[in-house]
Amino acid sequence: MNGMQSHPVAIVAVLLGLSCAAILPTCVYLYVEPRGRLNWATPGDSPERRRAPVLVRVAAWTSLAMGQLALPWLAVPIGCGALIYLQAQLGILRPAGLVVSVLALAMSLAEVLVSVGLWPLGIRLLVRGERLADRVRRRARLVLAASAATIGTGGLVSWLLSGSPRLVHPWLRAVLERAAIWPIEVYAAVCLVHAIVLGQCLRVLADHSAFKAPTYPRSE
Repeated sequence: MNGMQSHPVAIVAVLLGLSCAAILPTCVYLYVEPRGRLNWATPGDSPERRRAPVLVRVAAWTSLAMGQLALPWLAVPIGCGALIYLQAQLGILRPAGLVVSVLALAMSLAEVLVSVGLWPLGIRLLVRGERLADRVRRRARLVLAASAATIGTGGLVSWLLSGSPRLVHPWLRAVLERAAIWPIEVYAAVCLVHAIVLGQCLRVLADHSAFKAPTYPRSE
């Protein structure tokens, strides 16, 4: 009975967390997007229709949302480093546990570095920054490669932990799987989807009429 009652609470907590996480990227989006509409002007359009394509705006908001996760996501590699230190202090440091912990630390740190670059990319998408297509292409390839490598490595680590339980201390295996590997895999999958969205965004940018580097009005 208690288990059945805990599910609504968990769902409400997740929804509340997602709502709070959406506040900052939404505020930045609402501030930047109207100021970048002039750069998306095309011949013969009207001020009401002068804005970035829908897919570009979606990619911009999701980039902002994922970019803000870079700071709190630092808790994952820090936690992996703390696990390595704790193993050494408790005298249960094994080669397999050390390797798995270092891999988790490296994967989570790579996700932090990828996320940091998505924040400025989201702003550039809204204001149609210079060399936008090249920036989007490079970032999409980087996110795609990092996400695919993380998913593959995480799957291998999970297989090793489940197939060879004696290689790693039981409590360490449980902590790594639930607090590191699974969240890292989920986040990598989200990044992979975002890389696909950025790839589709490239087609929109290429097909957009009169695509060129924007010219900003000079201040007198």
